Amino acid sequence: MKKYVLILLILILKGSNLLAQRDTEHWFAPMISRLNSFNKQALFLSTDSTIPFPVTIYNNNVAIGTVTISKGNPQSFIVDLDNMITETQTEAFKKTGRGLYVKGERPFFCTFRFSTNKHGEILTSKGKAGIGTKFYVSHAPLGAISTEYNFTCGILATEDNTTVTVSGYKPTVQFSNGTTGASNPTMTFTLNKGQSYIIEGSGNLASNQTGFIGSKITSDKPITVTNGNFRGQLTLTSFSNGGDILMDQSIPVERLGDEYALVKGMGLISENAEGALIIAVENNTQVYINDNNTPVVTLNEGEFYRVNSNYYLTYGFSGHANMRIRSSKKIYVYQLMAGTTNQSDLTGGVNYIPPLNCFLPKKIDEIGMIDILPYHTSITPFVKLNIITEAGATVTVNGTTLSGVQGPYPLSGNPNWQTYSVNNVTGNVTVQSTKAVTAGIASGEGVVGYGGYFAGFSSIPVIAKKNGNCIPGMTLEVDDSYATYQWNFNGNPIPGATTNTYSPIKAGNYTVTVSTGGSCPPATTPVFEVVMPPLPPSLLSNQTICIDATTTLDAGPGYQSYEWSTGATTQSISNVGPGNYWVILGYNGCFNRQEVSVKVALKPVIKNIDLENKKATITVTGGKPPYLYSTNKITWQTSNVFNNLPNGQNTFYVKDAYNCEPVQVELTVINIINAITPNGDNINDTISYAELKYKKDLSFSVYDRYGNHVFKGTAFNNYTWDGRFSNKKVLTGAYWYEISWKEPNLQNTAIKYTGWILLKNRD
Repeated sequence: MKKYVLILLILILKGSNLLAQRDTEHWFAPMISRLNSFNKQALFLSTDSTIPFPVTIYNNNVAIGTVTISKGNPQSFIVDLDNMITETQTEAFKKTGRGLYVKGERPFFCTFRFSTNKHGEILTSKGKAGIGTKFYVSHAPLGAISTEYNFTCGILATEDNTTVTVSGYKPTVQFSNGTTGASNPTMTFTLNKGQSYIIEGSGNLASNQTGFIGSKITSDKPITVTNGNFRGQLTLTSFSNGGDILMDQSIPVERLGDEYALVKGMGLISENAEGALIIAVENNTQVYINDNNTPVVTLNEGEFYRVNSNYYLTYGFSGHANMRIRSSKKIYVYQLMAGTTNQSDLTGGVNYIPPLNCFLPKKIDEIGMIDILPYHTSITPFVKLNIITEAGATVTVNGTTLSGVQGPYPLSGNPNWQTYSVNNVTGNVTVQSTKAVTAGIASGEGVVGYGGYFAGFSSIPVIAKKNGNCIPGMTLEVDDSYATYQWNFNGNPIPGATTNTYSPIKAGNYTVTVSTGGSCPPATTPVFEVVMPPLPPSLLSNQTICIDATTTLDAGPGYQSYEWSTGATTQSISNVGPGNYWVILGYNGCFNRQEVSVKVALKPVIKNIDLENKKATITVTGGKPPYLYSTNKITWQTSNVFNNLPNGQNTFYVKDAYNCEPVQVELTVINIINAITPNGDNINDTISYAELKYKKDLSFSVYDRYGNHVFKGTAFNNYTWDGRFSNKKVLTGAYWYEISWKEPNLQNTAIKYTGWILLKNRD
């Protein structure tokens, strides 16, 4: 019923990272409580940077506070209960804004420390190493049946449109929303950045004691997971006490390892409250303890095994005890810890343990306010610092070299690692080793205890996105604690890419090879696949339509989401009229905005109609060739020439390739005079086009066969020629004439008649 301390061991990763991880970003998924009394909670932030820098705390994408930290100046930030913890069952199994995101300009440690009356716990952030797309759930097996007990799992999205699927739990599990594993064998939900979802089951049912352990959580974008019991009971003896908050942040499977070291907490081995919970992520996983070459158990995917405390090996009068766990395939190891030796106040805690790894840092600088836990009354806890380092190292705490009963102590079955313990540690702590090191604390006073791990979760190099989802703009990164870096594209080194970040310029498989500059051989990360969205859709192009028509805009297949300016979310939109439109195309977290316009087709223009005798030749500009021509809108021809036109009113129609309503021009075919005999008999003495003088820009000209201009019709001569030039008769012969005007329509079509006229002049 209380929790003395979670003991903070420290382990060294073998494919994963250490507990509280130094990083520039941290995420905390929420949980549901069944205790509901005297709640206190706060973030604790510390750094090794001597340059002060601000850290901003967000809830559901809204900044709720900022603190400034530097080395020697850690800070705490009080968090409202509802930002991280709900006490109402109806707030589970739904999307909410609970959860925290913490961001700073430089790397820092961040823990969420919280308590209720007689219980306390720490969530130690793993930074970017704690976000991923595949997890297996852990919670302590419930050793007692009570409505005060539960299992709880919180999931927080780090990007928009994140689809999460939970599966693999036992059919007998009954969730607090009334569904069961039989009726609801999978859960799927979609979260946006900053949104969270809590899964919970009550401890008052025997079927819930272990049925949710080993459940699988997958997502299509990075998430963070908080799992455990708020409250649980883990002792396997007859003691009824020992209920406590048993909670920690999980790690994605790519950060797991196959060898772990545990340093015992404060409980007596005979109480069997300490030990470990192992969860397999692959079939046929064999588990070995200490130097034993015979597996204690073989597990399949999602199965678990409870390691009893009698596997701890003790060392003389010091009371120091440790344990080695190894496996044939990657596993989760959660350490079960007691915070006191007092049976009546037996308190517990659960911490994820990182695997052993020589890529651990050589320095943990600094763990801030190590002996402080938010609590409703003042407490002065006793803090035990546990350290794991490579054999032969010299280890200091705040500059003092450790020796004597502090350690080192051997790790059975692996001579390359040793452990230390330091009692009564207070304030801000810096741990330094000449070799790879990690550290943690176990702490408590009376019935209140807490613990956590620090540093090393990024020790197994894994590529993460620093920012951006798309090329260009995406930046990849690995932890900044390595000595050298070499980025590779499709297995080949990228020239000049030798820092801890890289911005990809094309799709493909990226890895980075890192080294520590020490005894560790270089290591290469798992492949990080950068996927480019499909090329901008070839089907989506600007369109031209008739003024009274509509069309369809199609963005093409291959995208995961479509968002049109019209509000539609389909691949195509229909009945689209003229205007400007856009569509946002989503693929693998990338979003590409494409703009498209629908314009009204410009009509063709009938510029000229040339008539010669009964033949008309039509000249058209504008629109979109080829053109079709007609005199009745029924029969169409590709030729722009019409022959044998009748005298009188004629209408010409033209349409272009858009096939819109045709344009038209009306034209009167006039009777052309072919000969004049200006002899004064009043018969064919003149040629006159005075009846056309109402036409716009009327022109009437006559030329001799040499091209000399002999007559120009005007209003003064009434557009009438009598066979004279400068008031003198011209010679008998053939003369060329031109008659033109512009039809009074919007197109100002030019009409031109041409031909020969015979002039016979007689004295």
